[in-house]
Amino acid sequence: MYQATSLHKFKLKDFNLGYVKLSDGTTIILRAAVIDIKPLPITPPFGVEFNVVIVGGVSAHPSDSALNEVKDKPIMEPNKMPSDGWTLIDIVEKQSAYEEVEYFLNGKEKYIIRAEIEPILTAKNTNYRTIQNEPLYFVRWVNKVSWKKCE
Repeated sequence: MYQATSLHKFKLKDFNLGYVKLSDGTTIILRAAVIDIKPLPITPPFGVEFNVVIVGGVSAHPSDSALNEVKDKPIMEPNKMPSDGWTLIDIVEKQSAYEEVEYFLNGKEKYIIRAEIEPILTAKNTNYRTIQNEPLYFVRWVNKVSWKKCE
C-alpha cells in the first residue's frame, strides 16, 4: 500500500462539490481532487509554474423520466463504453467543483493552489442501462488551475 511521504508537500485546504442540472431532470454531482503537484524548472511571468495533476469524478442522480427511458434496455457490458445510443443533453444549470490545497515550495514558500473542473458538455446513452438500472451519463469538463503565493 502506498504511504504519503515528504514528496507530497501539500495538504487539503478546502473543496466544494459541483453539480450539473440537465434538461432531462437529472442532476450530476462533480468532485475535483488534486493528486500531485510538481514545480516546473522554468521562470514564467508569474514567478513560478506548477504541473498540477487533477482527477474528477461524477455521480448521476437520474430523474424518473430518464430511468424510464432505459428500464427495458440491455445492461451494458462491464468495462466497455458503448459507441451507439448517445444523445447530447443540455445543461440548464451548473456549478464547477474545486479543491484548494496548501503547497510548500522548498519547505519555505507557501502557495494556495486551486484546481477546478468546469462542466461544458453532457451526453446520455439510452440504448443500454448500467448495473444500477440507470442511463449512462458522460460529462466533459475543462480543468482550470490557479495559484497565489501566501505572504
